[in-house]
Amino acid sequence: MSRRLCRLGSGLAALLLLPWLLGGCSTARTIDYPEADLARAAAEVADTERLDVGIILFDPGTSEDSLADEKKLVFPEVRQAEARYMPYQLKTTLEASGYWGSVWVVPQRSDAVDLTVTGRIDLSNGLDASVHIGAWDATGREWLNKAYSVRVPEKAYSKYREPGQDPYQVLYNEIANDLLAARRKLSAAELRTLRNVAELRYGAQLVPEAFAGLLDQDRAGIYKLRRLPAEGDPMVSRMQAVREREYALVDTLNEYYANLYYEINTPYEDWRKMSREEVIRYQDLKRSAYVRGAAGALAILAAILYEGSGGDNSAITMTGVMGGIEGIKSGLGKNAEANISRESLKELGGSFNSEAETVVVEVEGQTRRLTGTAEERYQEWRRLLREIYSAETGTPGIDAAEAAVATPPGG
Repeated sequence: MSRRLCRLGSGLAALLLLPWLLGGCSTARTIDYPEADLARAAAEVADTERLDVGIILFDPGTSEDSLADEKKLVFPEVRQAEARYMPYQLKTTLEASGYWGSVWVVPQRSDAVDLTVTGRIDLSNGLDASVHIGAWDATGREWLNKAYSVRVPEKAYSKYREPGQDPYQVLYNEIANDLLAARRKLSAAELRTLRNVAELRYGAQLVPEAFAGLLDQDRAGIYKLRRLPAEGDPMVSRMQAVREREYALVDTLNEYYANLYYEINTPYEDWRKMSREEVIRYQDLKRSAYVRGAAGALAILAAILYEGSGGDNSAITMTGVMGGIEGIKSGLGKNAEANISRESLKELGGSFNSEAETVVVEVEGQTRRLTGTAEERYQEWRRLLREIYSAETGTPGIDAAEAAVATPPGG
């Protein structure tokens, strides 16, 4: 008899817990907002210690399986826009610190800069953001290889926040501060050597024969300066002139990236704000669906156990079964709502798709039109630079674009 009462009590307890389980699907959340103030130069940094930085367009982190991406709430259209937007936001952050020379967003790696920064977007949905950042200087020395993450509170989207502060700003500040920490490990002499190596690598990229023997590369891929070119070497002055032309093109491209940045700033922030709400809703609905379904199954199981143990109160059995069925139905309903929420995210993502426009440049008094994607235009321009240098020096060169593609970021 006592065993029967025990089973009856267990069944009744499960049934009594059912309303609490079904009602307890929404939970209040408190999201802490991590602060990371940007380190800013208190005084002007000497020009000899300012490094020029190239931030390569980020890897959007999408896969070839669009359906798999959608299940993870990853939308290629948004990620493609973010792959251009995020590097530009990092550029403005580095510039605001006052520690760097020229900072550009570039389509691919170039030896025209002293420090190259790469990035991959692992997560970005308005609520959570995660990026993986790598950085290498012109000698091939690694500065950063690190993941950065942040969970964004609602207040980060307030219109009253500080101007220029992105909801993901903590990420950019942390990256900038880490780059500065790496730079501070180098002496003034090492910084000057780094800049010299960058210049000579650029020259060797154009005409290897003219700059042969000036640099050594060890087994680890690190470049070391053997000697500087002779003072007044005409090859160097011509190379520097070509390098300045590349800077001019990068400036033009950055005007395009700036326009894109400002054009999508408002819709992108609106998307992130709505996406954040939808992601929270989606996660809550999925959790609710699981809890309700589990509670429903538990209620049915309790009713079966009660009846199987000899329970003769059909009202209790029926209550358990009907309550369980309602719980499972409710769970299915929440799953359907979650799918609707996911579709709304997909529709939001579909509004982002930025195409590159034609860029017009002047080359030796002639107007050249560069078309295609930013990367294609950049490669075409660098091919033209190779032609200019070869024509001026009378020496055969190599395709700078091919060299950039073939050389990994660190070497």
